[in-house]
Amino acid sequence: MNANKLFNLTNLDEMLGGDRQAMLQMVKIFLQATPESLTELNNCFEKNDLEGISKLAHKLKSSIDIFSIVDIKNDIRRMENLARENVSTEEIPDLMEKINKILNEAIEQVRVEKDVLQKELYAI
Repeated sequence: MNANKLFNLTNLDEMLGGDRQAMLQMVKIFLQATPESLTELNNCFEKNDLEGISKLAHKLKSSIDIFSIVDIKNDIRRMENLARENVSTEEIPDLMEKINKILNEAIEQVRVEKDVLQKELYAI
């Protein structure tokens, strides 16, 4: 795994006013919803469903922004726009590859962060 964090919880922490319990809940939601959305995105890609790609890229965009996954911030927007406008679709496979790689790695890193947050919150 990459030693560098691919995500940053500073924005989320500020949004939640430092509420660590709420942050843990958001992390759990991210860990449930994001892999599901990524799987759906890959399914749409396999079927060449541009409308589905656009919708799912749009859906993933907010999670990517909230968790500050900057390595793919522009890529997810580019994919959403290309699929929605049905232009330069030959770029989509490379974008899919990068988004899958970075997002899957970020998900694993967030899982580790969840464990840290849980230990912090429930330490006796």
